[in-house]
Order: sequence, then C-alpha cells, then structure tokens
Amino acid sequence: MAESGRAGSIPQISGDRAIKKQHNKGILLLNEPDASVREALTFLLEGEGWDVRTVDNCEELIESVRAHDVVAVISESSLPDCTPEDVLERCKQLETPVVFTGHDLPLQGAVDLIRQGAMDFLDKPFPQSRLLDLLERL
Repeated sequence: MAESGRAGSIPQISGDRAIKKQHNKGILLLNEPDASVREALTFLLEGEGWDVRTVDNCEELIESVRAHDVVAVISESSLPDCTPEDVLERCKQLETPVVFTGHDLPLQGAVDLIRQGAMDFLDKPFPQSRLLDLLERL
C-alpha cells in the first residue's frame, strides 16, 4: 500500500480490495469539504458496495440522517458550521455511528470524540483499508 504525505490525500490500495465489487451494503453519509478527498472516498466506498450520499453542511447532514436509513456518517472534524461534538450528539440521538476524519484536531480531541461515542477518528492521510475495516464492523 502506498502512503502519501500530502494532507487530504487518500492512498491507493491494491490487491483483492481494489477489484472487489460488492452489492449495496447501505447508505453512508459523507460530510467532506475537500472536493478531491470527497471524490476519492466516494469512488472507494461505492466500489465496495456502499450507496454514498454527500452533504455540504451540518443541517443537511442531520436532515439526511433523519430522512434515510443511514448505516453510518463519515465526517470531517473541522467544519465551518458546527463542531464535531454537534455532529456526534445529533447522530447519537438518531443512533447513527460516526467516523471522524481530519488533520488538525489535537490527539486529545480525537480521544475525547471516541470516548463520547464516535466509532473512530482517522487522521489524514489515512490508509483506505483502515476506513474499510471500520465499516466492515457495522
């Protein structure tokens, strides 16, 4: 697996996962402000059989969780219109797991989110396999 040092980049994966195509596993909501990361994650997750819906803000994220049978939320931790704690609290109320991503949250902030109920925090750039392994647990 190749790693990349650029912030926001998603490393490529090879082997069985790269060619595996699954049937629909359910809906994932993706809240990622960086267009290139959003496109890469959408491509990866759709290739793994997920129905990926992207949202642009926290209000849209919560409305989408309420309106659809969402399996999980993947959200950037640094958002302009809400805090990661806001996202987590709202998703917990709707019993929807959350995986946070980011590169500027201090370690203690990531630990606190996990202690408060987040499924995990992935520091960018992260191996694609790490996200896929987390989603396999759902």
